[in-house]
Order: sequence, then structure tokens, then C-alpha cells
Amino acid sequence: MANVLTRTDLLSLEDYQERRVSMRRELMAHKSIRYIGLGDHVGLYFEDRRTVQYQIQEMLRIERIFDRAGIEDELKAYNPLIPTGRNLKATMMIEYPR
Repeated sequence: MANVLTRTDLLSLEDYQERRVSMRRELMAHKSIRYIGLGDHVGLYFEDRRTVQYQIQEMLRIERIFDRAGIEDELKAYNPLIPTGRNLKATMMIEYPR
């Protein structure tokens, strides 16, 4: 897969924290055009390299993962969500208010 993310594509936890607000704002705008609602409570977000990179950065931040093995585990888990150019990949969201 040529589109896979590697550790060199990711920011350190410190750098990500400093840029997180602006990156999140940009990513939410990007994701909004990649969404299709399927009724009142279900929708699909079509993934791409950028959305997956953001998700990995968030997981590293939340779980405070900074070691090589932990980062590689996250990459291994999330890289399959990146389309290869021959397919589409989406995350299905089921949402209900509390």
C-alpha cells in the first residue's frame, strides 16, 4: 500500500498538542464533505489518509503513546482504513442523543 502512514508522518505528542486546535478545525471541515447521512441516527464518514492520520494522532495523544512499539501498533490498526485507490472505506457512525 503506497498510501500507508509511517512514524515519520506523525507529529510528536508535544508538537501535536501545540497544533491540535487548528488541525482539528481544518479536519472537521474536511470531514464534513466526506459525510453521508443514512437516516436520523446513522451516517458514513468516508476515510482518506488525512482523516486516518488525525485519528492516529488523537489516539496517541489520548493514550499518551510515545514509544516506537505503541506507535507501530496504532499504525498497524489504522492503516487498513486508508483507501488504496481501488476502493472506498468508510466509518459507520451510529449516534443517539444522551
